[in-house]
This record gives sequence, structure tokens and C-alpha cells, in this order.
Amino acid sequence: MATVRLTRRGRIVLVLAVMLMLVIAGFVLGQGSGQAAGHPRQAQHTLIMQRGESLWAVAARVAPHQDPRLVVADIESLNHLSSAAVTPGQQLVIPTYP
Repeated sequence: MATVRLTRRGRIVLVLAVMLMLVIAGFVLGQGSGQAAGHPRQAQHTLIMQRGESLWAVAARVAPHQDPRLVVADIESLNHLSSAAVTPGQQLVIPTYP
């Protein structure tokens, strides 16, 4: 029966392959936990924007103890908005904060 011997180059390639697999697994597994740890929102509800209302005013009303910049960014992200500009009658998904 023949034995298998790894050369120095073979050991290096094997170690690099294992390290690469661990890094890829870390990225894949870390994506879910990174998204879950983002912001402390629990549920969502919808809101119809009124005349003269802004995302900043909505952010201050729905999350008075949160940084309004982060709340506005969450609202923009949830609704796929490119800016904080909204129109009366526009229906938006709003995160609910504890």
C-alpha cells in the first residue's frame, strides 16, 4: 500500500484552501447576524404622508428617543427612496421602534 506524502507546496495550498473556506463561511454566516443586529426595529406599519409632512417629522414622531437621521435612513431604505423627498398621499412603510 502506497502512502501519500504532501510536499511543502502541497501543505501550503491545503492550508490556504482551508483558510479560504473559513473566510467564505464567515461572510455567509455573518450576513444574517449583521442584518439582525442593525437597528432595534421590531415591526412595521404603513403611513400615508400628509401635506407639509416630512420624513424628519415622521421620524421624530415614531421614534422620539432614536437618532432621526438613522430613522429617516431606515424609512428611505424600507421604501427604496433615493432621497427624503415625499409627496402628499404617498404610502410609506414605517419601522416600529421600542
